[in-house]
Amino acid sequence: MQVEAIKRVAVVGMGIMGPDIALAFAVRGYEVAALDTQAKSLENAKRRLDANIELLVEEGAMKPENVKSVSSRIDFTLDWEAAMNGTHYVTEAVPENLEIKREVFRQCDEFCHRETVVASNTSSMSMDEISSLMKHPERAVVTHWFIPAHLMPVVEVVPGRKTSQSTVELASGLLVGIGKRPVVCKEHPAFIHNYIQAAMFRAALTLVEKGICSPKDVDTVIQNGFALRLASIGPIRMADYAGLDTSLNLFRYVHGKTGEDGFKPPKTLEDLVEKGELGMKTGKGFYTYSTREVEQLRKLADVTVLKIKKTVENLETT
Repeated sequence: MQVEAIKRVAVVGMGIMGPDIALAFAVRGYEVAALDTQAKSLENAKRRLDANIELLVEEGAMKPENVKSVSSRIDFTLDWEAAMNGTHYVTEAVPENLEIKREVFRQCDEFCHRETVVASNTSSMSMDEISSLMKHPERAVVTHWFIPAHLMPVVEVVPGRKTSQSTVELASGLLVGIGKRPVVCKEHPAFIHNYIQAAMFRAALTLVEKGICSPKDVDTVIQNGFALRLASIGPIRMADYAGLDTSLNLFRYVHGKTGEDGFKPPKTLEDLVEKGELGMKTGKGFYTYSTREVEQLRKLADVTVLKIKKTVENLETT
């Protein structure tokens, strides 16, 4: 199946993320079957959808005249067979319970057309385990969205061992078509986003538990520190920006003082520094840079910080 052939999608599970994922597809013109087993969940999902749309209009991200058409594309239902009828792509957004997810994928195998791709919004589980009851696991793939799903651009695409390449390509192509930025990665506990986020959270809690600072201090430093840069320059490119020799010295110093394994100097970093590839100042580090690219990235970082600061300050005074 080609991306262009997909006209109708289904989102299974109207809990925390289901309504937002449904909205992301509906905004881009797709008919959406929003399925759940509980009428109360559908009622809550409808209220959340209305609130999301209201905010989009309020912030100028949706024209008022488009509200009715977007809302009409989402069909909230308790009927599994009706939801899957004519559906070309399914996203599962049920709770992080392996048995529940397995059953959802088993039923998709039964009720969906053989070419229909079935994606899971799991944040860490193995696709091989989730699709273990399917007759056609080659069409199963993880697409891990982030809260709020209708606004956050990135989606992690994680194939299982039996996932076909065509399934990965179709899921990625569909996500690009609705304005997302899919990143395909190999299966790993917590994938990319949550692995990094959990490491940061652990480090933050370590500082609090040691009495180095308060929880508020941690949040203040992050919100007003590197978080302002991360929107334009990720942590690896930021190391290139600061200088990889500087980063290596930091690792060595902190590891020497604390003995913590998390600060043991990474071999990749040591190798780059040994070769004299120190980042932007030498034109090569983890990335390769021209003089023009260095100037553009520095300007981008500065402009991003200025804009985010201004937006946050305006929100705090309203």
